[in-house]
Amino acid sequence: MPDHGEPRDRLEREINEILRTSSNFHAAQRRKRTRQRAFNDILVQVSARQREFMRAIGGQSLSQLMLLSFLIILGSFFFRSIVPIAWPWLMYAGVVLFLATFTLMVFGGGRNPMAGVPRQYWRGREMELGGPTLSQRLRRWWAGLTRR
Repeated sequence: MPDHGEPRDRLEREINEILRTSSNFHAAQRRKRTRQRAFNDILVQVSARQREFMRAIGGQSLSQLMLLSFLIILGSFFFRSIVPIAWPWLMYAGVVLFLATFTLMVFGGGRNPMAGVPRQYWRGREMELGGPTLSQRLRRWWAGLTRR
């Protein structure tokens, strides 16, 4: 009878080993999926914050962003004794923001500055509020002075 018992035991051991490895495999797959889900959740949160940041900045004009960059640079100089570790990083952030806004102002193309402003209507007709800008008035004034 030992002949019948040993193949059965061996077969039973092999089945148990296969079941153990498959359960380990499934547990590893579950751990991998939970790690992947956690990583995806972090990425979703980061992208949501980036969208919020871009939405907040999107309402600002380039000149306001340039002013903010100057304030960041000046603030980094004034507060360098209070926070000595952060001031160079604030300075770099201010310089990068200044260069980015300057580049967009110079090479931004001929985009309409009034593109985001809603149109004004009075008695069913669109009102034209686009008078001469300050730079145009100064040019006309200067041209008038040089002709005399």
